[in-house]
Amino acid sequence: MNFWETKKLSEMTPKEWESLCDGCAKCCLNKLEDEETEEIFFTSVVCDLIDLESCRCTKYQERTVLVPECIDLTQHDFSEYTWLPDTCAYKLLSAGKNCLHGTH
Repeated sequence: MNFWETKKLSEMTPKEWESLCDGCAKCCLNKLEDEETEEIFFTSVVCDLIDLESCRCTKYQERTVLVPECIDLTQHDFSEYTWLPDTCAYKLLSAGKNCLHGTH
């Protein structure tokens, strides 16, 4: 049995937590929200810290200090983040669904 099938997100070690990310980098894209409809639109503008080849943050441990508006997903309730893709392990697990991709 995989750890994500037996543990809640809040019970995972940092290593387990980080291994769930599939590296889609949608968290790092600048987004716009229509205030009337609350619809989210993704732009093609990405954070300056992203490595475009790996889709990983080049300053991950310092990201929230270097980019104050960076969202640290470990500190929030995932139900707030409807913009996360349906394949996001954090979104799936917080909704009580199975994580399909596993770890890398």
